[in-house]
Parts: sequence; C-alpha cells; structure tokens
Amino acid sequence: MIKRGHDLHAMAFFVLYVYTIFAQIGYSYFPDLSKLIGAYFGEELFYYYWLFIFLSFVVTFIIYCFTNPLNYDKIVYKIKPSVNRNKRILFYLITIVLYIILNIFFINNRSMFGWGGGMPMGTVWFVLGFRIFTICTFLLYTLFRNTINTFNLRVFSFFLFLMCFVFFLSVAIAAGTRSDILYFFIAVSIFECFPVINTIRNNKKKILSIVFVGFFVIQFLMTLLSLRTQSSTTSFSSFLNTETESVSTSEELASTKLLFQDYYAPSHTLFISMQYGVIDPLDTFLSNISNSFILIKYPFLTNTIVSKIGYNFERAEGWSYHLFVEGYNAFGWLGIIYNGIFWNLGLAFWCLLARSNNNYHNKIIISILFFLIVNTMRSQTCAFIQSFWMILLPSLFLLLLSSNSSIVFVKSTNKTT
Repeated sequence: MIKRGHDLHAMAFFVLYVYTIFAQIGYSYFPDLSKLIGAYFGEELFYYYWLFIFLSFVVTFIIYCFTNPLNYDKIVYKIKPSVNRNKRILFYLITIVLYIILNIFFINNRSMFGWGGGMPMGTVWFVLGFRIFTICTFLLYTLFRNTINTFNLRVFSFFLFLMCFVFFLSVAIAAGTRSDILYFFIAVSIFECFPVINTIRNNKKKILSIVFVGFFVIQFLMTLLSLRTQSSTTSFSSFLNTETESVSTSEELASTKLLFQDYYAPSHTLFISMQYGVIDPLDTFLSNISNSFILIKYPFLTNTIVSKIGYNFERAEGWSYHLFVEGYNAFGWLGIIYNGIFWNLGLAFWCLLARSNNNYHNKIIISILFFLIVNTMRSQTCAFIQSFWMILLPSLFLLLLSSNSSIVFVKSTNKTT
C-alpha cells in the first residue's frame, strides 16, 4: 500500500491491527484484564475470534488489490485559480469568528468540560464547531509552510496558527481528549512526509525529526492521561505542578500498562458478539443510517453489544468499536466479505476528494483524512458518511477559500500537476 502511495489505506490497516493485537495478547496471556472488563469467555472462543479477524484482513486486502490497480490515478475534479481574490480573507474571517465564539463558550462553560462523560466538550454543537476550527488551524499551518505564498501572508498565518493552536490545546487538555492532539500531530506529520515512501527514500532526516517530535508528543499525552485520572479539572497549569498522592506502582507490570489502554477493550466486542450471538442485519443497518447524521438517538452497535455483559451506557458513552466487528454483527461469518467490501468502499468514497489535478491540494486533503482515520476505524461504517458531510466537505470548502481556488468537475483523465 505504501509503495503504491496509498498511505491512508496503510494507516487504516495499521489502526485495525493495533486495535486487535493488544486485545489478542491480553485475552490469551493476561486473561485477568479481559475478566476485569467482563469480556472473557474461555480459551476456545479466542480461536474463532482470531480466524474471523485474520480472514477479514485477508479478504479486505484482496479486494483492495483488485480495486486499486497499479498506476491508477483518476482525476475527479480540477483546481482552478479563483477570479475572486478575497476568498482567503473570508477564510481568515471564518477562523477568527470561530475562535471568538468557541472561546467565549469555553470560558463561560468551563465546568462542562471534563473527561469521563459521554460529551467531554459540553455540547454536540461545540464539538462540531471545534472540529471545523481544528481544520482551520491545520490549514493555517499549511499556509505558513507553503513557500509560494508571500512573506507577509506566511507570517500572518503563522501567528494566527499559534493563537488557534494554543486554544486547541487548551480545549483538548480540559476535555481530556488526548486523541485529538495525537490526530493533529499525525495530520501535520503526513503533510510534511506525503507520500511517505518518497520521504523515506529521499529525506530520512525529516522522518527522524518527526519520530523525535513524536516521542515528546507521546510523553505529553501520557502525562495528560495520568493527570486526567486524578482530577475532574485539567488545564495547562496541571503540567506545572505534577506532584500527586503517593501511589505504589511497583506491583504493576509494564506489559499490563501497555496492554490496558484505550485500544484494549474495543475489539472485545467481537468476543461478546460471538459469545451471545449478536447478529442482526436490520439493527446494523438502522444503526448506521441513524448515526450517519446527528441528533437521531439510535444506539451505536457497541452499546447494544456491551449491554449483554451488564453495561448500560448512554448513547455517546462506553466502549469504542472495531470496524471489522460490524461484519459479524451484520451477517455472522459472512461478515468477512462484508468487512472487505465496506472498508474499501468507505476509503474509496473519502479518497474521491483527493483526486484532483493539483498534488499540493491532494496532500492537504489526505492529511485531513489522516486526522479522521483512527476514529473511523474504531467506529462503524456510519463514521465514513458522517465525517464526509460534517467534516470533509466543509474542509474542502475552507481549503478552496484558503488557496483562493475553485473546482471544476471533469471526466476521467490523468494528473498533470
């Protein structure tokens, strides 16, 4: 996948692997962890779980190879310079207005932000606005990094980026959503390295620099994790005073700490589904249709599954999911084929936005897709649809504004720039 320049597909595969391998290791060698979350059902079930996941990967990859032939590079639309030179001003204006509105809400409703609830950022409307604001912040970074832009424009974009990024960190820390910080770092890294295979071959120093920065990002996120479990209120000041009550960690194994993270529980939903026979095509269909939009209070599949072991989470709370579990919930073992089809369809649908005649534009779109891919792989198919209309289409609009460009749809052709 990486050799073909399909870094997004490779990342999606890697995320799915991470969200199953630690669950497999824990279930097999540290069963007490699975018992702790109420999802251990004996050794025999593991083999059925492993076979289903393994075949889902195999079938998905086979379909990928057939639907993504080498040197296939279809253009869906062209990027044209816009006659209206004020589009970029509108982009800056939207960013500043979002910054002001979100800041006012954040300051006045600080008590609504905190880890542990179904809505750590207060309301669904703030979450939606904050997602768009995050995209604006990332686009400011791309404007600063684009050497074609004038010096004054790059300087202005840089200072506005710093202002927005500080607010982004403030909200992410307050809400305890360390994943948002990680996803932003991933998007920036991909923007700097895309396509990864070329950077590996020609610019190893950049790869090493990103790995070095990534180490400190991970340390920062681990500190955030430890802080958010100690207090309901977390802020920048928490990092200046990390003294805590004495807690003995000598009895905790490093391997257990590594396993029992956010990625441990989600694919246990397959163990539960197999144990209790959670196979319902209609419920899977209705859950995906309803959750492709907002404000329709139909339960996610993971809520239905974990209710079998006694959990009674609200709709937006509880465990994450694993995309390949959906196949089993839809059609049982035939879900292996279902997984392969819908994984490839979802990514193909997303990647339509990155099929322009402008490579720089495509790189920015792919970077934004990377910002969304982890959450999508730990969700269900509806995440592809919801993210498309709620995040990706507005992102395309904002990107066109920031670059003073417009699009023209064309028939199939090859890339020229």
